[in-house]
Amino acid sequence: MVRFRLIGAVWMASLLFLACEPSWAEVSVPAQEPASTAFEEGFDDEFLVDEPLGFPDPLEDVNRQTLRFNRGVDRWVLNPIASVYGFVVPGPAKKAVRRFFENLNSPAITVNDLLQREFKDAGTTVSRFLINTTVGMAGFFDPAVEFGLKGHNSDFGQTLALAGVNSGPFLMVPLLGPTCMRDGIGGIVDLMFRPTTYLLGASDQILYTTVWGGSSGIVQREANAEALRALEESSIDYYAALRNAYYQNRMAQIWNRREHHRDVEADDIESNGF
Repeated sequence: MVRFRLIGAVWMASLLFLACEPSWAEVSVPAQEPASTAFEEGFDDEFLVDEPLGFPDPLEDVNRQTLRFNRGVDRWVLNPIASVYGFVVPGPAKKAVRRFFENLNSPAITVNDLLQREFKDAGTTVSRFLINTTVGMAGFFDPAVEFGLKGHNSDFGQTLALAGVNSGPFLMVPLLGPTCMRDGIGGIVDLMFRPTTYLLGASDQILYTTVWGGSSGIVQREANAEALRALEESSIDYYAALRNAYYQNRMAQIWNRREHHRDVEADDIESNGF
């Protein structure tokens, strides 16, 4: 117990220090165009892509301790619950639950679409939210797709990335799993745009985190259980493999719908990182 408290204390102290002392991140991350300049010039301009291939990891020792703690919680608490959930709940019902939580994020997605000047996507998100919240019974069903309105994800971490904000250090958050400083801050901002944050307060955050959010969310864990198990079994260093997998997945989330926003080739991203 003392060990776990020490890990939490060191992690929180490191996070606060990094948030208050930008020069720490600048040691490991090459300087980029200031975010304000990128916003002023607009998202249609070429973006700088000059971070190393992978998120910088100055807190690796603390992150590894946190991952060890998370794996203990996973093994004895969350994995058994997720396994029961996957066995008991039928496939269509699990998809309905995922759609419900995705629908709750529609306001945050809309705001970020607008900030990224993805106006067509913003219109699609608003239309999907109205249709699925009403006809789709609070989002448990997805009738909007029948109208050709396919869903997508957009968050404030992506908005910051497109504005030229560096990733900051890689972080392994207790219970929530891998992220980076930029995405961690972005996630907090996104909470402000979810309606249930104001309707349910702290109870909403507990419910959202336990059932859906982060790598420890029961719904997310059950959906990705096989992929995580395969990654762990095939890795000599699971921590490094998880960090690299998160980086690759995150880069895909940021750029998949945004090829027109930059003039650099895909090979440049692979060689320079972001």
